[in-house]
Amino acid sequence: MIVATTLVAMMLATAPQGTKKPTQAKPATKSAAAASLPANVVARYNGIDITVDDIRQQVNATLARKVVPDLIQRAVIEKQAKLAGVTVTAAELATKVSEEQGKVISQMAQSTGVMMKFDQITREYGLTEAEIKESVRLNLLARKAFEKSIAKELPSLDGQLHLAHILIATVPLAPGPETQTPLTKEQQDKKDADQKVRLEQIITDIKGGKLKFEDAAKQFSDDKGSGAQGGDLPWAGKGTFVPEFEKAAFALQKPGDMSVPVKSQFGWHVIKLIAKGSDASAAEKEKYRKEQLAQRTSQPQAVQQWLAGLSRGAKITFNTNAKVYK
Repeated sequence: MIVATTLVAMMLATAPQGTKKPTQAKPATKSAAAASLPANVVARYNGIDITVDDIRQQVNATLARKVVPDLIQRAVIEKQAKLAGVTVTAAELATKVSEEQGKVISQMAQSTGVMMKFDQITREYGLTEAEIKESVRLNLLARKAFEKSIAKELPSLDGQLHLAHILIATVPLAPGPETQTPLTKEQQDKKDADQKVRLEQIITDIKGGKLKFEDAAKQFSDDKGSGAQGGDLPWAGKGTFVPEFEKAAFALQKPGDMSVPVKSQFGWHVIKLIAKGSDASAAEKEKYRKEQLAQRTSQPQAVQQWLAGLSRGAKITFNTNAKVYK
């Protein structure tokens, strides 16, 4: 595909199948040897010449099926970028190319055990500077268009809450001996009542100043993930939590307010309101938007999946009589 995640991926995609990566630096005569090849020889592999005519015949024989999808993807990227109103500046391109070159040199050194200059690596894989720049440009353009397209789908802080909670569980939260022998209804009812009393005492100690909410969460919460963070939960809107928890959380009015004990399928919770998204500053809302965008675009294949979705269902009709070369 045109849009390779990295230049390394691009190079590996263009490497001859079955060839072994170099284990030592190429001799200084490499460029001279390449220049000495006849004009009609595109590549020479162990004395075997791949000529311009060979390529022409192969392109015609395959009806350019290997090239057409890439050209279609290129067209899709350019179209989406135009619709999104995004471009790649010369400065952005130069910076990204330099960054990718550094990654290529480092990763190739790790895989071959030999430190090679970038121009040595590109010659090894038969790539030109123009190809590399175009691949990086399309990659940047696709990412920019992708980010612009999903920006409108990102949740805003308005309508969201920043909460903390303490959970005193009434059921096993992970497989263990307790799950092998289920409690009777009477035993479960007693456990529910005992755990509620325990949580009520924790709440009394917090309100009385004997305990800080954060310390109580670290010490007592059975939700070990949030407990280790003082009970802190990420920003969330309606539809994120179980109904009982959500109802109690959205009933809280101002930062610092705590709920009464709330029963859910997991046990008893006390919920603390840290902040309301509607009260956040413009800077806080923008920071959240950027974090959400970074999270959505962090997956290496996110852009490719987006591009694939744009062309899903599209039909390509090949003209079997078409000849690229006559």
